[in-house]
Formats: sequence, structure tokens, C-alpha cells
Amino acid sequence: MTGSGTEAVRVAVVIPAYGQPSLLCEALQSALGQHTDFRYAIVVVNDGCPHPDTRRICLSTARANPGRIFYLEKRNGGLSAARNSGIDFALGAFPALEAVYFLDSDNRIGPHLLQRLLDGLRSGDARTGWAYTDIDKFGFAEFGDTSGPYSPLEHLFRNITEAGSMASRRLLDAGCRFDTNMRKGLEDWEFWMQGLEKGFHGVHVPDAGFRYRRRGESMLAAAERDLAPILSYLHARHPALFTPAAVLQTEIATSARYAVYHPDTDRVSLMVTAGSREIVDREAYLERLLHAMERPGYGRCPGHLAVMDEALFGALAGLRMLTGTLWMLECALRRAALVTVTFREPAPGQRFGWTSTRIPVGADQASPITPTGDVHIVAADAGALLASVTSDHALQGLAAQSHKLLHGLFLEAAIAGLETAPLADCDAAGALADLQHALLDTAARQYRNLWRQAPHDRYRARPASPGDVYPHLFGLPSLLPCTAQDNGRRAALVVETGGERTLAAASSLCRNLKSEGWTVDLVVLGQEIGGPADALDGFAEIVGLPLDCLQPTLAPMERRRYFATSAPRPGGYEADDTLATLANHQLVISVDGDLAHTVMGRLRTFKVKTWAYLGHGDDRRTPSDMVHGCTAFEAAYDGVIVTEERMWHLCRALGIPHGKLRLLPAPDRAEPQETTNATDEPALM
Repeated sequence: MTGSGTEAVRVAVVIPAYGQPSLLCEALQSALGQHTDFRYAIVVVNDGCPHPDTRRICLSTARANPGRIFYLEKRNGGLSAARNSGIDFALGAFPALEAVYFLDSDNRIGPHLLQRLLDGLRSGDARTGWAYTDIDKFGFAEFGDTSGPYSPLEHLFRNITEAGSMASRRLLDAGCRFDTNMRKGLEDWEFWMQGLEKGFHGVHVPDAGFRYRRRGESMLAAAERDLAPILSYLHARHPALFTPAAVLQTEIATSARYAVYHPDTDRVSLMVTAGSREIVDREAYLERLLHAMERPGYGRCPGHLAVMDEALFGALAGLRMLTGTLWMLECALRRAALVTVTFREPAPGQRFGWTSTRIPVGADQASPITPTGDVHIVAADAGALLASVTSDHALQGLAAQSHKLLHGLFLEAAIAGLETAPLADCDAAGALADLQHALLDTAARQYRNLWRQAPHDRYRARPASPGDVYPHLFGLPSLLPCTAQDNGRRAALVVETGGERTLAAASSLCRNLKSEGWTVDLVVLGQEIGGPADALDGFAEIVGLPLDCLQPTLAPMERRRYFATSAPRPGGYEADDTLATLANHQLVISVDGDLAHTVMGRLRTFKVKTWAYLGHGDDRRTPSDMVHGCTAFEAAYDGVIVTEERMWHLCRALGIPHGKLRLLPAPDRAEPQETTNATDEPALM
């Protein structure tokens, strides 16, 4: 339905015009041919085009369609400025306006697109800011599938909403406009980022009829060549969206990272943290896994799969070690095709400990993955499971990473307090094989086909993984899934030596920090830790990340010499895993360790406050060794805590600034003083 009354116009189609007048004719004709039950208008903005034919075509078409096409001319200011001029004109000219659709002059739209997109906007809630659709590319024939519920997490690292989308009036009234400084492309992505930052979200309308002309040379092609500086600019424009804490909060609210299959209940937990847990039955999970390779809803099917009984899952959660266990499995899966965990009785006084051994894994992905032995937890890449039931070569390529297929990782764990868990009947290895057979049966019952004969752009067709998100944004493989409390203050205490005195020092620091309002995690980088049972009571999460570079048998040549001191030499994986474990905290304190010194500098690039605790000596290091080690990396720390005056004076003698030092008696010498300091740094005095 069309008409001449501007007071009834519900949708404005804004078309910037610059060059290529013959293509502009096609865009105008496709816009004029819309079938709608509402009135719409077309606003053409001539952005100072030097070609006379552009002006001639615009004027002649507008005169032939009075009240339907409105023609504006302006000085050349770029695509963003032209769209903004069209937006401002439409908002002023059409009082009943509900939305604006953006159509570039070299693209086309199907006859029902405006109706379907406006219906999509109307069906949303008050925070629905825009409607977008799939992309039929012509020129280079291809179908861009953006299907599935809108994912703000995916939108942070992938431009899933093209400019050819419909923006609601509420989004425009909130002040969203295209950035006129972005003249090299991806200005549409930045526009939708503004909407995200203001609390809006998109809604997907499948296959509505957006026809995108894909050319060998275009603004998009130029943007792909200049991608790195454009992304840096976009991130700098929206810092609130791109902090580690903000991205993790988005992941928790909208996605799932782990699928945990419970053989004892035949259920699957889909989660990032225990608080975001969704429970589905096994068949529903397997269908989700299969659908992830066709019409994905990003994050609905996670890429990390673990198998453990629900009783064991609950026991680990009760010990505050569930998050740490899943995180350790995630880190291990970055270098192994298969990870298994077997629990044993802890030694007297041992709180927990880990040992690891590589095990062979068959490279034939057509046969079920069947580790042998007493296994309580097994973890694998969900993509590897899918590869056994699909002939999709792209997906097989994703799963068949040769360096991972050469081995698995066997972990033996001892956790105090887990003795009463029902471990005897656990058969996680057999349950994984059963799950793979069930996936084959489900796949056989499902009829699956592609939408079109044109090549299907399947870049989103796989289970979701943290590796999609965090490497692009932060250069880290992932982030430990923990969140700060309402006060935004979460601290990590990092221990390496694992002795009873170390745990006592960490427990003392934990009490001090909690009195200041911090939520405190314990991160253990060594192979084990021991101490009294109540020493772990104050910690929110206990995370074990046993690093090979901290093994007691480490040869001296494998330690790094730096400023007359030595420190463990973590490999690339180990350094990245350590950073990923700590980067989401607002404060990190190294407790009697050496390896943490080497990562603190990079942590500060994430605006993490870093402190060193120099307490007692041990068989490996005297107090003097500890001070020398910290002094070598002093610039990486915001503060240094010492436990005795002679260490204080030694720190001063070696050049550590007075303002960085705090004196806190060791827990075996004096009780720490309570504090009510509420600043972002620990008072501890």
C-alpha cells in the first residue's frame, strides 16, 4: 500500500547515491516494488556525486513518483554522512515513522522485505532496536546465513548485521547515527555497536529478500584489507563493550560454553557458569549439535563437551571446584584431542593435587572415541564428535587438527572432601562412546539439506567456542568464567609452591580482602597444595591449573635468567592459559611464587591491579631470593606486601619505591589487622 500523505508514512527507505547510476536504477525500482500494508517513502541522498547521470536519474524518478520519493542533495561527506542526512530528514518529515531501512545504491531488495522486517520489529520488545535478515549475494553467488536468535556476543566479533537492515525509531531517537569518521567501511557495524551500548538488541527475520551485490572491488573489499585498524578504532569507540568483564558477562547472559552430559540422569547441562545452567535431555542436545552445522543459533550449542555424572557435578560444585575443573579441561582441550580425569584418595594433609600423562588417541575419527581404564570425567571437542557423522569437509577440517589427534591427556586428581562422592559406578569413557552412537542414530533419523544450490556461506556452521571470541578481542584463548559481584571487585590469589605455610598465607590474605568487600578466588599453578581443611573456606572458587614448567624435576636450564634471578619458563600454551585464568579479575596477588612475575606485565594491559606477597622462605628460596625475584619484575606490580621489617629494608635497598610497599605480619606471627577500606586497592594494613 502506498500514498502521498507524509503524515501516514511508517517506514523510510534511505538510499545514499554516489556514482554507478545504472545500479541506482535497479535499487530504486526494487524499493518502489514493495508490497506492504503500510505507507512508506524513499529518501534518496545525492552525496555530491560528480556524475550528472546520478542527479538526472534521481530527479526523473522522483518526479514520476511524487510523495513516494524524496530527493536530497548535499556536499560530499561520505556514506555515513549521507545516511545521517536521510535519517534526520525522515524523522522530521514523517511524524508516524516507525523505522528506517538502509539500502545501498548497488543492492536490491525483494518485494516483501519492508513488510517482513517491520513485522519483525513490531513483534519484538521495547529493547528491539533493529531487524536484520540473511544475505543473498549476487555477482559472486553465495548465501550468507545469519540465522538463529540474535547473539550480542557474536556481534562483538563478527558483523552479522549488514547495513541493509531496518532500524527502529526508538534506536534513532536514542541518538544512534553513523560515524562520519569511518570512511573505509564497517561503519554499519559501529552503528549497531551504538545500539548495543544503549541496551538495544537485534531480531533476525529469515530470508526476507536482501540482495547484496558482491563485487571484486568494493568498499567492503577495501575494509577487509584495512581490517585491523578499523577494528581497533571500533573497540576504542566502545570501551564499555570490550572489557574482559563485559564480554564475559555477555557470554554468560546469552551463550553456553560447556555441554556436560550426565550419564546417571541422561541429562545435559549447557552453561558458562553454574548460575547460567540450562538443563536439556540427551536427545534435545544431540539435535542441537546436529543443527549447529546447518542453521546455527550462535552459542546454543557449545563446542566443549564433558561427560561426568550429575552426582559428581554437584559434589564438585559444593567444593567450589566445578568452575576450576571445567576450566582446566577447557585449557587441556586446546592441545589434546581427548582429556580424561580419574580421582584417587588424597594423601594426609593434601587438599588437592593433579598429575598428568599423555595417552595415545586413534586418529580415525570414523570410529567411536573409546578411552580405557577407570575414568570419572572425559572431555572432547564437540566438533570431533560431529565429524564422525557428517560428510561436510569444512566441518571435518575443523575437527581434524592433526597436532591434537596425536594424543590425549590423562589427569589423575586427588581432592579432599570428594571421598563421599559416588565415584565407583562412574564410567565416563563408556558414556562418551554411547553418546557418539546415539548421535549417529539421531543423524540417521534427521533429514538435513541445504537451502540453495548456490554455495552456502557456512562460516557460522559449527558449535560455538570461546576461540571464536576472545582471541580476536584480547589475544587470549579464552577467559576463566567467573564474574565480579555487584561491587565489581574480584581478586585472585596465585600460589605455586603448594605448602601448608603458603596456603595459610593465602587464607590470611583472603580474610583481609573479604573484609574490604572483595570476592576472592584461589588459583593453584603447581601440582598440589596442602594444609588444614578450613584453609580453603573463604575462597569463592578454587582453580587448579597444573603447569609442566613448575614440576619439581624441572632442570635449571629450563628456567629463565633475568636480572640475576631465575623464573620458570612457561611455554606458549602455559603462559596464555595463566593469563586467561587471571585477566578477568580486578586484582591479582602473587603469593610466594616466581612464575606469576612473568605474566603480571601483560595483566596490567587489561587494567588488572597486580600485587606481590613476599612471605616466608622455603627449601627452594630464601627471603632474599624472593625479594630479588620480585625486584626484577617490580615495574609489573602496583604494590608489594612484605611480612617482616628486614624484607622491607631489603626491598627499599634494591629500589622498590616506598609507596608500593605494605607491611603485613605473616599469619604464623601475628593476626592481620581488619580494615574497612573501600578503595579499588587492598589496604591490608
